Amino acid sequence: MRTRALLCWILLAGNLATAQVLSSISSRWSDSFVEWELYAQTADTIPPEEAEAEEAMEAPDEELYGELKLRWLNLRDDWSEWDFSLGDERGTIRMKWKDDPSQWELRTYSGAVVTMRAAWNGDPSEWRVTDNNFSLTLRSRWTSQFDEWLVQDNNRGTFYLYTLTEGDPRDWAIDDRFDGSVSQPMKMALIFLAVFHSTPRM
Repeated sequence: MRTRALLCWILLAGNLATAQVLSSISSRWSDSFVEWELYAQTADTIPPEEAEAEEAMEAPDEELYGELKLRWLNLRDDWSEWDFSLGDERGTIRMKWKDDPSQWELRTYSGAVVTMRAAWNGDPSEWRVTDNNFSLTLRSRWTSQFDEWLVQDNNRGTFYLYTLTEGDPRDWAIDDRFDGSVSQPMKMALIFLAVFHSTPRM
């Protein structure tokens, strides 16, 4: 019995040791919002019997985990298409119709599709995001200032994005408390909506 428990712990530890938690997104340049860098923290694994003795652990290092950038960098007036990477996922984010900023679509090269739609016409403060398996609702805390966004789902957890400095949309913290049912493409869609609607077009 003890051997079986130890084996289960070793297998679980192997998975947790490489688990990465999204932690932040920052604009690559201080005066432009066309390129972004995504960061994650690698969680260190501690055996249960040592966990209490490690309360004052040093925070894990943050590392570059992905990017988001405007597809046509030489056409700064066209903000309708983006390319992204997030871990092993690569794909595009496009306005579904060129003249309708209330509908977006994320597609990965592996075949995942995520649809983003504004909940209300002319109101970018609330969005429905779905991968055709389930939907999430992303809301801005304020309707006139978009520097805090939250998903609060009773079944899947929470996802909170906020600017590190109020009124400065260049650097964002990500508090990812979703369970494993929420995919990386779904998270990328949420991050995109928050930063896109919070930054000037420059």
